[in-house]
Parts: sequence; C-alpha cells; structure tokens
Amino acid sequence: MLMQTKRKELGYEMMLLPPLESFIPSDHRLRKLNRVLDLSFIHEAVRDRYCQDNGRPSIDPEVVMRLFILQAIEGIRSVRELMNEVQVNLAYRWFIGYRVDEPLPDHSTLSRTLDRFGDEVFNALFLESISQCRQSGLIEGRVLHLDATLIRADIDKDQTGKPGCSDPDARFGGKKREPGYKQQTVADGQARVIVDVSVMPANRHDQEGAVAAVDRAMANTGRTPEAVCADSAYANGPNAAAMEKRGVRLVSPPQRVGKSPKLPPDQFTIEDFVYDNQHDVFICPAGVTLVYAGTESSGRRRRRYRAPKSSCMNCTSRVRCTIAQRKQINVGADHAALVRLRADRKTDSFKALYRTRAPVIEGVFGEGKQWHRLGRAWRRGLAKMRVQCLLIAAVINLKRLAALFARWNCRYIVFFRLISAIWKRIISNLHQILHSREDILEPCG
Repeated sequence: MLMQTKRKELGYEMMLLPPLESFIPSDHRLRKLNRVLDLSFIHEAVRDRYCQDNGRPSIDPEVVMRLFILQAIEGIRSVRELMNEVQVNLAYRWFIGYRVDEPLPDHSTLSRTLDRFGDEVFNALFLESISQCRQSGLIEGRVLHLDATLIRADIDKDQTGKPGCSDPDARFGGKKREPGYKQQTVADGQARVIVDVSVMPANRHDQEGAVAAVDRAMANTGRTPEAVCADSAYANGPNAAAMEKRGVRLVSPPQRVGKSPKLPPDQFTIEDFVYDNQHDVFICPAGVTLVYAGTESSGRRRRRYRAPKSSCMNCTSRVRCTIAQRKQINVGADHAALVRLRADRKTDSFKALYRTRAPVIEGVFGEGKQWHRLGRAWRRGLAKMRVQCLLIAAVINLKRLAALFARWNCRYIVFFRLISAIWKRIISNLHQILHSREDILEPCG
C-alpha cells in the first residue's frame, strides 16, 4: 500500500540545468526535421533586404525562418500564439537555438520581418526542399498529379470585394460561396512530394494556369513526366493540346456533353460526330459532311462547321440532331486534341492511372488541412497567403525527407546488427577451432 504524501514547496528555486538538447527525445518530430533541414541559403537570400554595415542588429534570419517553419509544422495560426508557445516549450526553444533564459523576439518584430522577407524568400525554401527530395531519390517525376483546393480567407463574408476590405484579394468561390483563395498544387506520384504551388483568388477556375504549373514542376523535377493526372475540370482542348505539344499524356476525363432540353433524350451530341483531322471536317451520324464555315470574331473564337441545308431538311434523323434548318457545330481551336483525349479515356491504362489521382493529391490536401491548418488563412492578402502555402508545402516535403532518413537509419541499424552477429559467430568459431587445435597439440602426460 502507498502512503499519501504532499510536497512542502513547489520548487521555484534556482537550479543548474543540463544542456537543453538532453530534454528533447531522440524520436521527437523536431529532431527528425532538424536532421534534414538545410537553411544555409538563407543569409544570401535576404542579403539585399538588410543594411550590411550600419543600423541596429537584427534577429538572425535563420531563426526567423525556423520560427515560421515551426508555425507551419505545428499548425499554429498566429505569430502571437507562436511566440507564446515558444516561451514555454523546450523543444521549440531548442529548435530555434535559444537558451531557456534567453529573451525571445517580439511577435510584432517577427511580423515586420515577414513583410521584409516577402514571398520570394519562402519560395527559395520551397525550392530547396524539392532539391533535397530530388537528390535523395524521393522524386520519380514519371507521373504528376494536379489539382486545386479552397482556403478560407480570414474575413467575414459581407466584407468580401468591398472598398476598404481588410483582405482585398480574397474572392467568393466553392460550393459554399465562401471568401478565400485557391491553392493549385502539383505532386509527384511516387512519394507525394509537392513539386509546384501557386495561389489565386477563389473565383478563378481550377484549370487556369495549369499548363504553367506543369512547366514549373517539370523544371523543378528536371524531367518531362509521362503523364499528368487531374480531375475533369482540367479536361479541355487547350490543356490537351498543350500537353501533347510537351509529349505528356493528360489523364483527365472530359465531362459529358450536355443535351438541349428542347430535343429528345436520345439526341445526338458532339461525341456522335466524327472529326476528320486530316480534312478538317465533321461527319454526322447520317454520313453528311459538315465543313468549316469561319471563326467567331469575338469571345471564345470558336470554329464553326455547317452541314448543307438540303441534307438536313430531308434527313430522317433530324429530330435527334437539331431544330434549326441545318446543323452547326461550334468547337474550340484545339478540338482535335480533345477528341483524342475522349478516345484515350476509354483505355484501361487511362483508367488505371486516373485511379491513382485521389490517393496522392487529395492525400496531400488532407494532410495540409488536418495537420498544418491549410484550411484557413493565417494572414490577409495574396502575397501572405502565398507565404503560408509555400511554408506548408516545404514542411510536407521535409517530412517526406525525414521519414526517408529514418528508414535509412533503421536499415543501417539492422545491417550493423547483422554484421555484428556474423562477426561474433566468426570469432566464436575461431575460438572453438583454436581450442580444438590446442587439445590436439597438447602432449600426452
């Protein structure tokens, strides 16, 4: 049986502490992150943002970057809250290199430093994380996954888009029509490493800037992918043609063509018309040829194709085709690429690749929102929203790298244990052989 006791004092007296590092467990997430974190680029990256020979001493730029990385990996929403946590958390102090008794930077100073850095410095951090993952073999670059996700802005709905709004860049978007931004992301299919991030207001369409995002991802990975997987929002003629031009397979299922409510349910759609790319004509289901009839002078500048009036007036399938005097089809300039995409959609390899899309890209978005608070903006304005997205993307990449190093360490431990066991067995066998030889050579008494 235990005797109940009570401490006489709470131990507020001064005492000597061992090194701060001794308090941090060897398997702590910040230790793992610190093993792969390389901020050697930071001082050169911010050199032009500081005076080099005059003025008051600044906070070490590496400390500033570590604090913002800490905010991203722990999902802490505000700088004020971040500094309150660093004040009392030994692991946080160890991560930024501050002693227990060392005064911390003020949160307002940290916010001003964020403005001084701008999003270019955080983009450099993101690119550095990609470079490290690439050098470690984490990036395969064979299949890329592209998608966009909504991030709620830190403002009220009734302020959005109005003069004097505290976040003038936020716009309404999504099914719930909430003010926010869209983060368009490209992730590698092998280890879900993020290889490109861009940010835009929430009212922009998902597929805007898709080709530019893939181009940046190709530059960051150093290779041209075999395929780019995306949902149906990206399946259009311009994107299909652009990917074909780059030698990349677009794995994005085109949406079904809508039918006019004025026609019967079994009406023909554009998919029932065969496009002859060589002669630039359409062939209708009845075998009539629709020839090029000019391009729209404004708007989307679609190409017009028309059938002869005489053919349509006497056609037995007219009721399923058009209510006009003759059939006219309006298509984009890259319709041929869209036709090939529709045909590719029916193949088994297309379907197999598309099934890999959601686990990769949706998994990345889920990780960012659940663990790193990507779902809501920390600050206001497009530039600061970009900083948040770049920070979280860099942290996710560094987590992939830290996990890889941990696996390597486990393999090394197993390998060395195996070598040690073999060596001990060899020594034991040698001892047995030597003892046996001594017994043989021992003279007879």
